[in-house]
Amino acid sequence: MTNYSQATGSGDFNIGALISESLAVLHRALPRFLGLGLIPIIPLIISTLVIGVPAPGNPLPNAGAFIVLMLIYIVLLFVIQGGMIYGAFNELRGQSFSVGDALSKGLARLLPLVGLSILIGLAVTIGLILLVVPGVWLICVLYAAVSVCVVEQRGVTESMSRSAELTSGFRWKILGLALIVGIAGWIVAAIIEYVAGGIGGPTFGALLANLFQVYLISLGSVLSALVYYRLRSIKEGVDIDRLANVFD
Repeated sequence: MTNYSQATGSGDFNIGALISESLAVLHRALPRFLGLGLIPIIPLIISTLVIGVPAPGNPLPNAGAFIVLMLIYIVLLFVIQGGMIYGAFNELRGQSFSVGDALSKGLARLLPLVGLSILIGLAVTIGLILLVVPGVWLICVLYAAVSVCVVEQRGVTESMSRSAELTSGFRWKILGLALIVGIAGWIVAAIIEYVAGGIGGPTFGALLANLFQVYLISLGSVLSALVYYRLRSIKEGVDIDRLANVFD
């Protein structure tokens, strides 16, 4: 197993090392991470099968049902991310985890994670509507909030302020990291949807693209856990065993 602190270098926030180690952690327990990642995708699959996909002249059929399913997706996404953070920390210290254990850890923080998803979603959405830059910057500021909520077991506003404290001084690098992973994921998803859509139609293409989102959700959750660990390692000298003790 690769030693994470050695891989990234002491006192260093290395984007390449973070992506590489996140992929390594993810692939060591890929079936379990994908099993968790499939849960929030279920509303998207239901939306695709029942509501359909946007079409010219009818960009958002059954808008009410679509909005409800998207809200369910967002809440589930945060809860599952909490469980994946637990899984990532266990993998980092060389211990296995089960889907059931990870899910229970996420559900144990259900209320604060739901509150966090609502506040972060509103803040980022308003920022993007008013002007794109504030919304993007808020994503960087709050990048560690879910990890803080799960690992440090803080409340909603405390998790957000703690994330702002941890990400201070590293937000440009976090932005670069998010852009690299986000753009790469978007390109692959677009290719999958285009190729699969040409073979089996737009609904089939959208379904496969949704399934690819399972992998992206898993990677994003593991990456956020490693970023949080790296920030605390740099700023506070905390090692992985001390961080993961909260789950014992």
